[in-house]
Amino acid sequence: MFETFLKDLNEQGGSVRAYEGCAVKAHARITSEPENAAALLLIAYAAQRFVEAYDDQPLTMTAADEELELFTEIVNRLDAAFKDGSEAEKLSALNKASARLAATIKAG
Repeated sequence: MFETFLKDLNEQGGSVRAYEGCAVKAHARITSEPENAAALLLIAYAAQRFVEAYDDQPLTMTAADEELELFTEIVNRLDAAFKDGSEAEKLSALNKASARLAATIKAG
């Protein structure tokens, strides 16, 4: 269901443009998959935050690995819940993914 985002990202080497492509594809799917809109929006947000952070900045291998781990965790959690989960499991996955993303935001 959502694993295609990880496949695309890995095939394109985890580049900024690959994350940007994930964000664009996730946004595009919202129209045709309104029942998955919240999950797709979170995936798009997770990918876009990477683009905004590293588009014109150097990216160390450590940072790239950490970002890929975070994105993979979020996509896999949402994928599992939205494939076979109950409504409560979907909501829980959305909340956990949102909390995980919120934890990455640095206070200004």
